[in-house]
Amino acid sequence: MALPAPRVLLAALALCWAHGERPTVRLLDQEGPILEGSYVTMECLTDEDGADMSQFTFQKYSRWLHTWVSLDRPDRLRCWFFDVNVTRAGGRLLLAIKALQSWHAGAYRCMAANTTGNTTASAEISLRVEYLRSVYVTRAHTWCGTLGDSLAVMEGEDLELQCSADASQPPEYEWSRQGDDWVVASSSLSLPQVSREQAGTYMCLARHPGLPQLASSRAVRLDVQGAQSSYQLEPGLSTPMLLLAVGLPALLLLLLVLGLGAFLLRHRNAAKIPAGEEPGQRTPIYKGSLESVPSVVGDQQPLVL
Repeated sequence: MALPAPRVLLAALALCWAHGERPTVRLLDQEGPILEGSYVTMECLTDEDGADMSQFTFQKYSRWLHTWVSLDRPDRLRCWFFDVNVTRAGGRLLLAIKALQSWHAGAYRCMAANTTGNTTASAEISLRVEYLRSVYVTRAHTWCGTLGDSLAVMEGEDLELQCSADASQPPEYEWSRQGDDWVVASSSLSLPQVSREQAGTYMCLARHPGLPQLASSRAVRLDVQGAQSSYQLEPGLSTPMLLLAVGLPALLLLLLVLGLGAFLLRHRNAAKIPAGEEPGQRTPIYKGSLESVPSVVGDQQPLVL
């Protein structure tokens, strides 16, 4: 049995040794919580100085595919899809994310290329992204409760406002009214039997529980109207706008009624004409006559009895 050549044997041993290394992944220049929009860099390292990092690759675990996905495979557009940049400059294997977003969160690892199993994979590093985005104010017990900048209610109604925010962790909420010094530490604000004295601008403040610098607020102006004002027109509606708002629909309705009436009248007149008889012809009036006399011809002969 022939033995393999020494060079082939050495190359195979070197490849097995390289694939047998267990790499590690570390975050560069990153301390404390990682905020949305940050610049993040990871590096894949081995125990040997000057190791050939071309034999290793970065991977991210996909929750939708339930598998690990290589991030430096340009033929499959992986870098574009996950919005990451994998480089190998200077013998280093780096993964950079310019503007970190919530979809970048998850598990990352580095492993030897063209291998399977976890024996040549690094320990997983979990990337957690902290964020707090828009704040929303809704009115409870309504089918379309999302509010804009103002809300008008009748005096004596029961009002309950709910505050929510899109955040990585459940936020802490505070309610207050502009000009007052009271604060309600809750996501909901109840105002039973609203009075005119309770009108004003209410503000909801949402704050990240572990990062006070992540905070956002939303203000809503509350207008309380009396019973006599329920049938009044909006004060800010000018006369030309009022005429346009009332006159234009009335004109369109009138044109619709006229058009429908003309169509029905024309259809009824056409139904009165006997089949096979053209307009302008009438039944013969002469006894024993077989021809019709056009209506445009005058009657100059006496009737035959």
